[in-house]
Amino acid sequence: MEMKDNYILNGDSFNIRELCHAKDQKFFNEIVEHENKVFGEGSVGKWNIKPFVKYGKVFVVLKKGLNYFNQKNFKEKENSETFNRVEKSTASEELVSVIEVLRGFDVETAYIYGVSTVTEYERKGHAEKLLNYVMDYLMKHDIFTVELTVAIDNEGAKNLYRKAGFVIVEKLENEYGENTDRYLMRYSAR
Repeated sequence: MEMKDNYILNGDSFNIRELCHAKDQKFFNEIVEHENKVFGEGSVGKWNIKPFVKYGKVFVVLKKGLNYFNQKNFKEKENSETFNRVEKSTASEELVSVIEVLRGFDVETAYIYGVSTVTEYERKGHAEKLLNYVMDYLMKHDIFTVELTVAIDNEGAKNLYRKAGFVIVEKLENEYGENTDRYLMRYSAR
């Protein structure tokens, strides 16, 4: 089965890929700021994102877009004989959705630390596409058990995970602080 890493939704182009520690640091602060809004203290955090990318896996959905040259550069180029429409813009990428993954020492188990989507892109299928991509990736790398935690009252997230084959296996008390319980959900290919 070929893993798809590009898709079109409502006329916009999106790319799914794994972040690279050396090349993608421009997204680190953006992910942390986004997750601070979504998860608060449960966010991956600014000091943890680098080791997550370097020693774990961080997968993202990015919206492909264009960055236009500033007005001065545009005017200078427009007056030249070699100017063409392609030179008016360069490709850019905007964060849409993110999943961080850690691998267990038993080698066959992974833990999904966080799944989130930027507010303006929520409930449009991006997290589902990214989760399916990540699950395919993990299975192709011989990881047959995947676990995650979810807020007990987060019905949307629980439904997303159930759709991907996760089941609730236990309630974890005080998992994210005093009186902050979570469900442990597990996917098992065996």
